Amino acid sequence: MASDNNDSKTRRRRLIGAGIRTLSRGALRTMPGYDRAKSWQKTGQDWYDTLGGMKGAAMKLGQIASQYEDVLPPQITEQLVRLQRDAEPWEFSRLEGVLDAYWTDEERAMIAEIDETAIAAASIGQVHAARLTDGREVVVKIRYPGVADSIDADVANLARLLKWSRMLPVGGADLDSILGELRDRFVEETDYRRELANLDTLRQLDLAGFELPTAIKPLCNEAIFVSTRLDSHPVEQADPAMGHAIIEAINRQIFELGALHADPHPGNYGVTERGTIALYDFGCVKYLDHDTRLALRGLLERAFVSDWEGVHRHMEALGAVPTGRWAEDGEVYAEIYARHAASAIEPLKAERPYVFERDALISSIRAEIGRSMKYWRYFRAAPDMVFVLRTLSGLYWILRSMHAEADLYAGLERIVAGEYGPHA
Repeated sequence: MASDNNDSKTRRRRLIGAGIRTLSRGALRTMPGYDRAKSWQKTGQDWYDTLGGMKGAAMKLGQIASQYEDVLPPQITEQLVRLQRDAEPWEFSRLEGVLDAYWTDEERAMIAEIDETAIAAASIGQVHAARLTDGREVVVKIRYPGVADSIDADVANLARLLKWSRMLPVGGADLDSILGELRDRFVEETDYRRELANLDTLRQLDLAGFELPTAIKPLCNEAIFVSTRLDSHPVEQADPAMGHAIIEAINRQIFELGALHADPHPGNYGVTERGTIALYDFGCVKYLDHDTRLALRGLLERAFVSDWEGVHRHMEALGAVPTGRWAEDGEVYAEIYARHAASAIEPLKAERPYVFERDALISSIRAEIGRSMKYWRYFRAAPDMVFVLRTLSGLYWILRSMHAEADLYAGLERIVAGEYGPHA
């Protein structure tokens, strides 16, 4: 217990220290002649060094923050994005206690050999190649000790620092709701029994063009996840035509199943020798209820016919705007909705199939986000949308790395037509 308490205090001191340094630089940035870009770069490096040395929720939050370059200063996100690929593995000896604690002697005996050199490392755990006594090649994901116990403290400390630093253009209540959603997903990710259930759920879709590993259920538990080995090459080597399969998979996950693989970074996607897309890591799956999926489809349907009041009703249903504001602020909302629809839909309508080689789409969307920042107070954080938007952003860059081709507009038309569901 003393060791756990000491670790908690150390994590808190590191986060508080980074926060104090951030606040100090913020004060200096108000001085005439101060190099603001250099200051933000130092802050980004400081946060990378701090969060990169910490496993668990602290590092995970840094990884997620790196995707919000439209909101955070680019000098910060440029540093934090390194957390997506630079996670250092632990020595295997530090993890053996986990295997001893969570496997019986009989379960341990099912493993013929395990490679002590990690083949992948992340914020929650790391992966080792192994072979079962029946000859099957598998991978063993082992949770880092202590990460499940540190979630609440890490989220609370980071919430405090974000409020102090005022780096995000959101109020305290909205920030709390976003961090609450993140906290819930982190709790799920640290319980590998949830990952097993998520994998079973996504298998129901039988996604065309995809391959998913098979769990070795007798060896899976709260802290260890074992699955068949599914080898692949980097996803950027995939046939650009596979972009259609990825878009179809996302549409089916959201609207047909209401279960979205919500951790889309290059390490979780690959291309097999057979040309299929390999999908890995099922710890972060966002479940969307029936009403939320109806609201998402309805929002898109109303945007297609420029019914901005209808769009607003669905935004209210999603919790993305305060209720009862259309009568007073309808003109402001209508203008914002029209511009955002044009920035996101018109490029897809003009280029069929859309080729992810140029950045016309993302540039258009980012420009509109920038113009709309002054209207931030007209909107509210919608916690259910945090991981949906994160997924769409991450998938854009995966598709971009593949130079993928897909008729995205046709996919939107199918959503509007209700081909995927849900049905009222």
